Amino acid sequence: MKKIFSLLLTLVLTLSLVITLSACGKKGIPGTKTKGVLVVGMECDYAPFNWTDNAKTDTNVAISNMPGGYADGYDVQMAKKIAEALELELQIKALDWNALIPSLKNGEIDMIIAGMSPTEERKESISFTDGYYKSTHVMIIKNGSTYSSATKLSDFAGAKVAGQSGTLYADLVPQAVAAGATAGTNLDTVPLLINQIKNGVIDATIVEKPVAQGLCAADDSLDYVEFAAGQGFTVSEEDVMVSIGVRKECNFIDKANEALANITEEERTQMMLEAVLKNSGE
Repeated sequence: MKKIFSLLLTLVLTLSLVITLSACGKKGIPGTKTKGVLVVGMECDYAPFNWTDNAKTDTNVAISNMPGGYADGYDVQMAKKIAEALELELQIKALDWNALIPSLKNGEIDMIIAGMSPTEERKESISFTDGYYKSTHVMIIKNGSTYSSATKLSDFAGAKVAGQSGTLYADLVPQAVAAGATAGTNLDTVPLLINQIKNGVIDATIVEKPVAQGLCAADDSLDYVEFAAGQGFTVSEEDVMVSIGVRKECNFIDKANEALANITEEERTQMMLEAVLKNSGE
């Protein structure tokens, strides 16, 4: 009986290991016995965090589901460092923002590195690493706009403001409305909102500061407003922090956090500066 029990226990443990490796190691994430591939999802349309190039460079990475497309930006450089630290081959997959979390949960990708904040709502379905960037929120406007001299949110009274659907940007629009602005129609991407600013459909959109810096550096018809301390949007710590999204059932957050801890604040600042300048063509 002892031999049978021992055999059954071994069989159960073996099956458990196979199931675990199938769920968490199918894409080659840490925990598997062999090195594999780290599949990272991002929009590839959210500069300077991530964008798409049409030609190979020394810094970009081929997009697996977009032939001829190459991803670059702050998120890509961060993904390269994480993959290197985990001894995995990096693969980038371009996905719409609203498809990122579902794709992570169903195993299409292993990580979300896409300028995503670890909100409580998102934590209900996925887990997050420590933060890899902290930002502030600003307003993008047309260069020469009547709102160019704004220093506080109430200075946008009368402006039409919209944000990117499914993001904190859209969630912050009501604060602008409470300060006197009117709500425009939220759209799926920041580039679509920028077109609306240029065409006079809306007056402003809300983004993180590095996104605004990149867009304005690349297009001199745009400008952005940064509010004085305590005069802008009211946000929580989680709202200004950007983290890496991972599946709840895959226990490799500690390894990812260790890799992040080895990237100094100076390195992160330099990476973002380079991303902003590169996206602007400087």
